[in-house]
Amino acid sequence: MAGESVGKQLRGWDAATFRTASSDPSMRSTFIAMAILENAPDWTRLRSRLERLSLFVPELRMRPLYGMVGLSAPRLSVDPDFDLDFHVRRYRLPEGGTWNDLLADARRISLTDFDQNRPLWEATLIEGLPDGHSAFLLKLHHSIADGQATVMIALTLFELSAEGNPDEPEAPPAPVGQDVTWQDLFVANTQDNLGRAIGAMRGAVNVGLGLIKGSVTDFNQTVHKTIETIGSVTRATSVYDRPLSPLLTERGTTYSFGTLEFPFEQIRRTAKSVGMSVNDAFMAAALTGVEAYHHRHGSSADSLRVNVPISLRGDAGDRSAQASNAVAIARFPIRVAGLGVQEIMGEAHELVSEWRREPAMRLADPLAEVSWFVPVPMLAQVARASDVTTSNVPGPPIPIYLAGTRMIAAYPLVATIGSAVNITMVTYDGHAFIGVSTDDRAIKDHPEFMHDLRAGFHAMTVLPDTL
Repeated sequence: MAGESVGKQLRGWDAATFRTASSDPSMRSTFIAMAILENAPDWTRLRSRLERLSLFVPELRMRPLYGMVGLSAPRLSVDPDFDLDFHVRRYRLPEGGTWNDLLADARRISLTDFDQNRPLWEATLIEGLPDGHSAFLLKLHHSIADGQATVMIALTLFELSAEGNPDEPEAPPAPVGQDVTWQDLFVANTQDNLGRAIGAMRGAVNVGLGLIKGSVTDFNQTVHKTIETIGSVTRATSVYDRPLSPLLTERGTTYSFGTLEFPFEQIRRTAKSVGMSVNDAFMAAALTGVEAYHHRHGSSADSLRVNVPISLRGDAGDRSAQASNAVAIARFPIRVAGLGVQEIMGEAHELVSEWRREPAMRLADPLAEVSWFVPVPMLAQVARASDVTTSNVPGPPIPIYLAGTRMIAAYPLVATIGSAVNITMVTYDGHAFIGVSTDDRAIKDHPEFMHDLRAGFHAMTVLPDTL
């Protein structure tokens, strides 16, 4: 019974994310999925949907457990005092509330830390938006969900029609949590840590045997693969001391949100017209906007260092769970100065393709395990040396509903996590919805930055007409 009560230890990327977010406020790692609804959903029905979601996604009923000496990653264990009403709330904007008021509230929600002894999520329904709309905000800690996992969670929560889903599977019974003694926690962490150490040693032995065998059968190929992997890991773990932008140099502990919306077909058509992917076009538009912001301030960046999540979802292993991260971060410089949108698109295409092939991308979790022995200030310094984070998350192509009302927009609002700017796009029902977060010290004139970013997307979406 003790084995069940102590739950599972966070591993790899999830553990590293939790550790840095808990130790440095500039690395706060929250993700808000903001759904704009046609009108106010039925509250009782919405609460029931959230209850059901928490039964299908066990992490939403799990609290962190911490070892006494801090040498182990936290564990996630079913909270014996789980109370849905602690995580779910609703209120109404004051009369005359605007879109900016909603974003200000979303910002406050995002900047408010989780209770580190309860499940790491919360949901908020905000009514009183213009035109009778409402907003549903699902806030998650990045250690339990990446962007794609959030979409998968949403598909469990949302429905295909206002009347609901036909033939929905019955929810599993609620798990029962238990109090955990420090002795049980110590034993579980010791067993897991020993198991991981033994696993690492076995992995090292298998690698060594593989190298010996390969050296006998094909020496040249084995040496080439070994050198390639070492070089890839070196590139992936390079330590930078400052951003490449001469303008976006400061970092703080707060950020501001902005949103953009474009017809998805415009972006897709632009990408197709020049033989590129949607992600290439998205990155080119974002970086064109950032470079325009530099010009506004009489500055220029030869290159910008970008973070691009590389999805590992679909790889073999247990990472297919609904709530988990299955992602590696490619961090690389990309030329922008003097380049047009199409040229930046080509640069993005080549660089992202190269990084997808990097062996180190498949070693994200082992490398994150090693980061446990790196001081958090050093990890935060590396994160703050990035200028821009871009992420493109495909969403459902058809309308979906929540508790009887249609979702008309979906905006991803992600903490900057060290970079000056985070620009994330979610596609839904023929539209591209873009959430933007800007570090308040790096970008002190957020409205002007949003203007330049919008211009970057306009420049990209009219590209086919100029070919």
